[in-house]
Amino acid sequence: MIEALDESIKLLLVEKMPLNLTEVDVSFDVPNREWSASISKPTLNIYLHDIRENLSLKQNDWAMERDDKGRIIRSKYGGRYDLSYLITAWTTNVEDEHRLLWYTLATLVRFPVLPREVLLDPLQKQPYPLYTKVAQPDGVLRNVADVWTALDNQLKPVLPYVVTVAVDSTVISISSEVRSKFLRFLPPEMFLSDGEVVVSNANGSTNNYSEHLQIGGRIIDATDKNKVVRAEVVLLEQGLNVKTDAQSRFNFNAVVQRPKYTFLAIAPGYVTVRKVIDLPSQSYDLEMQPETERAGTQNQNN
Repeated sequence: MIEALDESIKLLLVEKMPLNLTEVDVSFDVPNREWSASISKPTLNIYLHDIRENLSLKQNDWAMERDDKGRIIRSKYGGRYDLSYLITAWTTNVEDEHRLLWYTLATLVRFPVLPREVLLDPLQKQPYPLYTKVAQPDGVLRNVADVWTALDNQLKPVLPYVVTVAVDSTVISISSEVRSKFLRFLPPEMFLSDGEVVVSNANGSTNNYSEHLQIGGRIIDATDKNKVVRAEVVLLEQGLNVKTDAQSRFNFNAVVQRPKYTFLAIAPGYVTVRKVIDLPSQSYDLEMQPETERAGTQNQNN
């Protein structure tokens, strides 16, 4: 990733400045005394000196989606990071050095976002634009003299340049959807014994509790599984009814536990569905056939 960014910055200068590589070299080496003594022609040094997370762009939200098996996938991008470069010009006379540095600044300020045509793989697959900052006073560099002291080299004007990139998306978890949730209601006479909950009543029994279920499913169009179906779902034995949401999903939150329940799904333009389902079940989804599809099938049979 970083080597691709280096080459993309170099390509930006070559194509947009334009920088003639037969006359000026571009180097990403550490600009210490040993390096500067080895160069033989004018050189633009672009030294990566700092990498840190951009907290102002930090996102804590998780992306959630379902796969074709009904599993829930939670993911988010690993973060966005500022890669900070120090750009310096190296020539035999100060006039050429200042001219090269000024042309570099004039080019970089024209592109607050790295243009796509200069991006190499894998930067082409970045989920966000690659924002840049050049010569900004709020950068990580505080004392230029300290840099040159650490590099054991002569003091030179520095052009700070920052590019913000994203780390690849990381899947955090893949889990099956919860279709049945058991709710157990305990009486107030409760105490803890060896880490366990013990319930007692007047008869000394320890099973004095009531249990309810939360169950949920989805209404599916038999001809288009991605189509939203606005339906009313009825739990006949308990007399409960709910409507589906924007994702064609329904939930019952206070179901008394029993071996079986009859589900009834009613929707405009669809054949009414009646289905008996065991509780608990791996799925409470109900598939509905459009009225037009049923009519077409009947005409073919006739």
